[in-house]
Amino acid sequence: MSKTKQLYRRLDEWTRNLSRVEYAALAGFVAATAAGIVGALFGGELVTLQAVAMGLSLAAVYYLFNPNEQE
Repeated sequence: MSKTKQLYRRLDEWTRNLSRVEYAALAGFVAATAAGIVGALFGGELVTLQAVAMGLSLAAVYYLFNPNEQE
């Protein structure tokens, strides 16, 4: 198995073992960071506010709908 597949499987297993709150917080953080970087690169206005809003919104959606739930 390639190292890339091993890394992906380890990361996937780690995220599946996170609690609902931890998973939502991680998703929100990643979204806010990505939105902030992209906004900074393209030079928009209110980039920080938009990035924080995106992170909070995504964290709330992931918390409410819990896509990481095991059935």
